[in-house]
Amino acid sequence: MRRLALALVVASLAAACHRQSDLPHLFPVPAETLTRETGKPMSLAENKGYVTVYDFIFTNCAGTCPVMSATMRNLTKKIDKDAKVRFVSISVDPARDTPQQLRDYAMHVRNDDRWIFLTGQPGQITRLSVEGFKLAIGGTPQTALEPLLHSNKFAIADKDGMIRSYAGGTDPDAVDRVAETVGELLRE
Repeated sequence: MRRLALALVVASLAAACHRQSDLPHLFPVPAETLTRETGKPMSLAENKGYVTVYDFIFTNCAGTCPVMSATMRNLTKKIDKDAKVRFVSISVDPARDTPQQLRDYAMHVRNDDRWIFLTGQPGQITRLSVEGFKLAIGGTPQTALEPLLHSNKFAIADKDGMIRSYAGGTDPDAVDRVAETVGELLRE
């Protein structure tokens, strides 16, 4: 009887440590293979096992992208270095954002080895953003500062590769909101 009681206590403590988040299970991250800033291929499925924060940027953007990259940079500082988290920026301008261009850009903005930069083929990136992440891309150029239309949202995926939340990458509270979401998903 004592063993049964002890087993129940241990089981309830274990369940309390791994609570399921109330965040919805929105969409699976596609298992698309892109090209890293190192020139090597990387499937987004490789991020399974990590809570992953995604954004879509391009390196010659003078509008929202620098703000989003600064937010990502600040976010990497806020998340414990030992946490199973990755940060992924995907270029919406693959014609110009070659692996070398992304590597140069990363040298200026990246402060954490967990932050990965990816590029691919134009149609592939459009399909990935619109159909996979359910985020806007393309259309008529907006302004001289932001010549390519793209979403300024972060998509946060759980360890199973399921998108669970979005956050505005230029919102003043973006770092805190995304960090809170990441923490919640890490506890699952």
